[in-house]
Amino acid sequence: MNDIQFLQHLLQIDSSNPPGNEHLVTEAFIDRCKEKGLPYKVTFLEPNRSNFEVTIQGKSTKQLFLCGHMDTVSPGSEEWDYSPFSGEIADGRIYGRGASDMKSGLAGMFLALEDSFLKGEVPPATVTFLATAGEEVDSCGARAFLKENEKRKIDALVIAEPTDEKIVIGHKGALWLEITVFGKTSHGSMPEQGINAVDHMLKVIKVLDEMKAEWKAMKAPLGKSSLAVTMIEGGVQTNVIPDRCGIRADIRTVPPQSHSNFIELLKTKLDQLIEANEIYKYTVNPLLDRPSILTKPSEDIIQIAQRLKGGTTANLYGVSYYTDGAVLNPRSEIPTLIYGPGDEKLAHQPNEWVSIDAYRRSIQFYKQLIMNYGKEKAVQSSPVQGGKVK
Repeated sequence: MNDIQFLQHLLQIDSSNPPGNEHLVTEAFIDRCKEKGLPYKVTFLEPNRSNFEVTIQGKSTKQLFLCGHMDTVSPGSEEWDYSPFSGEIADGRIYGRGASDMKSGLAGMFLALEDSFLKGEVPPATVTFLATAGEEVDSCGARAFLKENEKRKIDALVIAEPTDEKIVIGHKGALWLEITVFGKTSHGSMPEQGINAVDHMLKVIKVLDEMKAEWKAMKAPLGKSSLAVTMIEGGVQTNVIPDRCGIRADIRTVPPQSHSNFIELLKTKLDQLIEANEIYKYTVNPLLDRPSILTKPSEDIIQIAQRLKGGTTANLYGVSYYTDGAVLNPRSEIPTLIYGPGDEKLAHQPNEWVSIDAYRRSIQFYKQLIMNYGKEKAVQSSPVQGGKVK
């Protein structure tokens, strides 16, 4: 099974999350490892959910981790030109759910490490390939790995999320809040007898709008923070004053913004509304809390990536989406490179695809990272840039 066939095989596995079924992808890696003689480790989270690891010993005590997730979002209800689990090839592209986000990057990392192993090449650093479950929902795989490996050393982390072959040194934080306000029901013709939770929610949304402006921050290369109310629900029926209204807010943050500080400030402002009899009762429930991460351009893993791509500091980027790096590296203490062949604009979209050329370039890129990270001397490899190998 060549590199293209292997990616097609992964794309033909339905690992949509929920429910995940990532162990089906793990089994594909196990079969390949048995065929090629690679050592591996499987950690079960549930009967059909697992993490998968391959570790190749290097010349030094440095530890390089290559990480990607095996789950995908569902293919959705929109019609695809090609079946989302076909791995169909057309016009130099491979189609399928996960082609861009991120089975192409996952396969590229594994094949790069496999190639080094089969050629008997000993990398400068010990290299671990870690394929996780659950990133698309709750990062259960990354959390399970962290729980079992609290003292495990990681000197550099590479995450194969789709970056369109750009060098990404960080991502924004994500805070999802569920905010509920409560009132009292009464007949719709006698609103003064009740407490209208929908009216009160309008005041809460106004507070969030004010906080969005107050909290606005910019951090290169991640961009600007943001806040959006994305869901609202409330009411009983037309002739009943509503006693409950709920919203969900999607907040994206950049360093040094603190999620806990945001929540405390929001609660303080809502408490003030209660004191002023503007609202009755409320709850604030965090649904997701993932910090931003950002790596200094001077770190070795970023310097090596830049040399391989032939770029400069101006060619370093940030992304809006979050990654397992927010779990594995929540305080940005581990130098982290995010790099993958997929295009982030295609993630979670119908007709998701990855360029075959980009996929194959990524294998070479990861291979050169493996063989250069931990070296004392500068990278001597030919740069991989643009649409071709120079």
